[in-house]
Amino acid sequence: MKELLIYKKNAVALLAAVKKPAIILPTLGFMTFSDCVLGVFLLLGLMAVDFITGVLASWNMWKNSKIQSNFWKYGFSSSRIRLSIVKSVTYFFFIICSYGVEVIFRIKSFGSNNYTDHELTLSLISIAIACSIEFYSIFFENIPKAGFDIWGYFKKITAKIKSGITTIKDITDGDNNNPA
Repeated sequence: MKELLIYKKNAVALLAAVKKPAIILPTLGFMTFSDCVLGVFLLLGLMAVDFITGVLASWNMWKNSKIQSNFWKYGFSSSRIRLSIVKSVTYFFFIICSYGVEVIFRIKSFGSNNYTDHELTLSLISIAIACSIEFYSIFFENIPKAGFDIWGYFKKITAKIKSGITTIKDITDGDNNNPA
C-alpha cells in the first residue's frame, strides 16, 4: 500500500487535468516514473505495434493467397488473438515472478555499470527480455511477412555506401589529397 502513496500526487494531478484539459500536458511533464514502470510502458507499446504489424502480415498473406474470402472471418482468426493474449499474460507473469523472486529473496540491484545509468534489477532485466522478444517479432517476423523487406533495403543501402567509398578512393588514388 505504501507504493501506491508514491503515485498519489500524480493521480490527483491527472484527475485535475481531466476537469481542466488545458493543463494535461504540463501535468504529464511533472510525472516521474521508475525504470520498471517506463519499461512496462515500452513493453505495452511494443505489444501494440506487434499486434498491428501481425494484422498487417495476416492481411498481406491473405491478399496474396488464391482464396478470396472474407478476411475478417478467415484471415484474421480468433486463435491468433488468443495466442496474443496468452503471450501477454506470459510476459507479465514472467515479470511478476521475477519481481517476486527479487522481493522474497531480497536480491539487490546489480548496480550501475559503465554501460548504463540504471540500477539493474531482476525485474528490469525480465522486462528487457520481453521487450527484446517483441522487437524481434516486429522487425524480423511481422514486417517481412507484411511485405517490407528491411534486410534487403539495408543490403542495398550498404552496397551503395560501399560503392560510394570505393569511388571516392578511386578519385583520390588512396590518399586524402585532391587530384587537382
